[in-house]
Amino acid sequence: MSEFTISAWRAWAPGVSDAVEWRRWRQGELSFADEAIPDTGFLPAMQRRRLSPLAKAAMSTAHPLLNGRDLPVLCCSVHGEAKRTYALLQDVAAAQPLSPTAFGLSVHNAIVGQMSISLGIRSPALALAGGDFPLLSGFIEAAAMLAEGASEMLLQFYEEPLPELYLHNTASPQRICATSLHLQAAGVHATSPSRGYTARLSNGSPAQATSAFEQPEYQLPLITALVDGRGSLPLGQGWQLTLEKIEEQGGGDA
Repeated sequence: MSEFTISAWRAWAPGVSDAVEWRRWRQGELSFADEAIPDTGFLPAMQRRRLSPLAKAAMSTAHPLLNGRDLPVLCCSVHGEAKRTYALLQDVAAAQPLSPTAFGLSVHNAIVGQMSISLGIRSPALALAGGDFPLLSGFIEAAAMLAEGASEMLLQFYEEPLPELYLHNTASPQRICATSLHLQAAGVHATSPSRGYTARLSNGSPAQATSAFEQPEYQLPLITALVDGRGSLPLGQGWQLTLEKIEEQGGGDA
C-alpha cells in the first residue's frame, strides 16, 4: 500500500470550474455548458494563442496549484491532443505539406512541454499515455515519484472529445475535462492540511474498473470523491484509490 496526501485540487469542464460549482454539479444544481473557454489570462497573449482548448483547460487547473513554484509535473491522458493530430492526418491524406509547429503541438507531451515553458517548471515534467486505465497509470507513477524522493508534485489528467471518424471504434468524452492534483509525500506537512485528503493506493480490490475506452469520463468519479470528501475508486487490475478528507480545526473546502 502507498499513502500520500492530496493537499489541493482543481478541475475544469465547460461551465464548472471551481469547488463551489463542482459541489453544485454534484448536487444536481448545475449542468455542464455546451461551450466555455478556460481562464488563461495569467499568460501573455502570444502564449495563449498557441494553446488548444484542451491545453488551456490543463493550464488553467495547474496554474493555481503551482502558484509560481517549480514542482515535478506528471500529465496523464488517453488521447492527448486528438484533434490536432487528426488535423495533421487529414493533411497527410490530402498530400498537403505539414506544419512543423502544428506537429510539435500535437505530440503526447505537447501540453506538459508548453506548461513547463509557460509556468517556469524546471523540475521533471513527464507525459503518460494512460491506456485502458489512466487513473491507475497516473497514480502508480506519481506514487513511485514520491517514493523516490519527490516531496510534492502535480498530477494532472485531461481529455477532449474525439473526432467523429474514431467514434465507431471507441467511446468519446462528451466535453473537455482537466483535473489537477497537488500531491505530497507521506510525512510531509500538508500545505493546506484543512483542505487535504489522505490518499491510499492499494492492490487486492475485488471491484472492477471500466476501461477508459468504454467509460471516457473517468475523471468524474475522482472529482465526485473529492467533492464528497471520501470515496474508494477502482483503478483497474485490482488496484483502488481510497480518499478521506483530513478533518482539522478551521477546515475548509478544497
